[in-house]
Amino acid sequence: MKYLATLALALVPLTSMATDLTIPAGQAYLVGLDQQELILDTLRIGDDAHISFAPGVGGWRVHARQAYIGKNVVVDGRASAGASGASGISAPACDEFVDGQAGDSGEAGSDGVEIRFQLGLESLGSLQLLSAGGDGGQGGAGGDGADMNSKCGADVAGEGGNGGDGGEGGRGGDITFLYQSLSKTESGDSMVSRISINADGGAGGEGGDAGSGGAGGGGAYVSKKTLVGNRQWVAGAQGGLAGSPGVAASAGKPGRILVDQLILASPKSAVSASGADTKMSDLQRQIERLRKRVELLEAQQSANSAQAVK
Repeated sequence: MKYLATLALALVPLTSMATDLTIPAGQAYLVGLDQQELILDTLRIGDDAHISFAPGVGGWRVHARQAYIGKNVVVDGRASAGASGASGISAPACDEFVDGQAGDSGEAGSDGVEIRFQLGLESLGSLQLLSAGGDGGQGGAGGDGADMNSKCGADVAGEGGNGGDGGEGGRGGDITFLYQSLSKTESGDSMVSRISINADGGAGGEGGDAGSGGAGGGGAYVSKKTLVGNRQWVAGAQGGLAGSPGVAASAGKPGRILVDQLILASPKSAVSASGADTKMSDLQRQIERLRKRVELLEAQQSANSAQAVK
């Protein structure tokens, strides 16, 4: 269900406005820790630009009065996958242990970056917003048990090690795209139809394979000096038991998605020519009230989505 959110971008006080941000065509642009929230007069992103995020950046919020977005632009907030667990060591023949070691568990995938745009949209070619969670790491395989080997005193077969559990999938990042069409040649609906979004949760890691039990053997005489001769009977042994496979982990939850249209307040009523402190305070209070309304709409959409799944 589509909501018509009301937010007065034009009410943002001029004192809090940054300068313009221009990302040239074809450029790879890295968002740093100090750029997680930008309030801009003008945002320009050229064709084929690719925007990614430095380690530690959990979200990117961009407010711009005017935005010009080119073709094939990608904002890539996909999370990294968890590392796979190390495999357990197999027991070597004639060593101090006969059982295979257990595999390590896979690490959980990380969460996608939260992406939020509030734009006065002048033009948009095509845009991908990506914030999928990272896949969980695979569990490590269990090591194999040692075979029975009477020649070196290993008169039993070793058991296989258990496989490691898979890592949990990471959560998809929330993606919000709030816009007001400022284009004189194209409708807002037409422009945002060229936005593709992926905020899926990461896949859960598979459990590691179980280690095989060591091979047993039948009874046999072995060459060994005894009180009654040069041979000794060694009883046989059954093969070792295989370990248990690791448990597969669950996928991460998808992020919430909201694409909605804004109604901009009139610039004339938004900013007083006098720029008095009292006017600025009033404007800031209006912005806060309107921001809470948008957040309420997002929460309602999330609740509706959860009910639809049920």
